[in-house]
Amino acid sequence: MNLAQLIEINAQENSPFESEPQLLGVYHWNEGLRSMHKHDDRLELNFILSGNGTQVVDGELCNVQAGDVLIHNSGVLHDESLMIGSKLKAWCIAVTNLKLPGLKTNELLPKNFHPRIPCQSVAGELTQLYPLIHFYAEQSNGYQIANSLARAVVLIVHKIISSTTLESTKEKNYIVERIKTYIEEHYAENLTLTELNALINSNEYYLSHVFKKATGYSPQQYILRRRIGKAQCLLIYTNLPLTEISARVGYDDSNYFSRAFKKIIGMPPHVYRKKWREASIGSVPSDV
Repeated sequence: MNLAQLIEINAQENSPFESEPQLLGVYHWNEGLRSMHKHDDRLELNFILSGNGTQVVDGELCNVQAGDVLIHNSGVLHDESLMIGSKLKAWCIAVTNLKLPGLKTNELLPKNFHPRIPCQSVAGELTQLYPLIHFYAEQSNGYQIANSLARAVVLIVHKIISSTTLESTKEKNYIVERIKTYIEEHYAENLTLTELNALINSNEYYLSHVFKKATGYSPQQYILRRRIGKAQCLLIYTNLPLTEISARVGYDDSNYFSRAFKKIIGMPPHVYRKKWREASIGSVPSDV
């Protein structure tokens, strides 16, 4: 199927959307993948080109392979760090303004359903569409075409979701959910295992065991990655100096913050900011 056919089919479809999706950005997954973060203004559709790997989505380990589309609804925490070194290749588009009947704005999946959507049957079309979106988004007058093609991706994935028996996520562990919620509210503070243990009246070993089994990270690792993930958002979407960013995510010493950031992401914060902005197209502020 060529570009003209894709656009024609897209234009002829009766829209299932109450509010049409609008393209915000498109990029490759590459070095410097994102740590624990969320977006309150957008939905992401991640198409796995090749390879396989594991991501943490809403505190749950999620295995993906070539042909899958991984959905990040607005407001859902996700972490790509486990995919570093997996030789996985993928595209991501971010859209906003999407509204489907019965769902919140920028939700493509109902809550409590698995974010991995098997799209192998339409992998050929998606393999064409994602790079075309990137190509036209880079052109000074190409946004309307890029936006139309992004809409086609959302429509294709929505059709797969609508025609598939959705897989529910595992039943949530109350202890893990309680700790995740508390961390989200206090990650920039000096949290200790003693404080977390007191929330559930448990011992340190049990908490660490059940939390890592569910999320792939110990509580301390989860806190660190949430801090670094928030810092990445601030680096990408704001012009705040490193000293203020480090303070906002719980580090009094900006040098210590830079070392922690490099250990997780593989490069210093200022280099990450420069590389991301050079590679990104159409990014606008989110989770800040």
